[in-house]
Amino acid sequence: MKDIFKNLIKGLPIILALLLIQATNAQFVPKNEVEKQAAKLVQAYQADVGMTIEQATAVYEKIAEVLAKENGIRNGTSSPEEKKKSLMDLSKQETEHMGTILDPAQWKEYKKMKKTLQPLKY
Repeated sequence: MKDIFKNLIKGLPIILALLLIQATNAQFVPKNEVEKQAAKLVQAYQADVGMTIEQATAVYEKIAEVLAKENGIRNGTSSPEEKKKSLMDLSKQETEHMGTILDPAQWKEYKKMKKTLQPLKY
């Protein structure tokens, strides 16, 4: 029973963040698979990173942006080598940007988790 409450408390900030997003934008409904995937990723990160509502919202927005860009790169006409380089650069930029949102301890945990949650696939 304690574990259920512990997990609920860990996930509460992301739930509140999504509610905040919905409250600030009445039209917010995950419109596509990118937004659904971003929400799942933020929830997974939240379990160990422990973000505030503001942080979770900013992380969600960045992840959704990056996922959309990844799709554009993958569906583009660039060579496989160019796509790989672009995806690597995008991932690096995302990680660096998260360092501006998260505190140093959170960022360290995010970077460890990212390898598993968002592995680069070429």
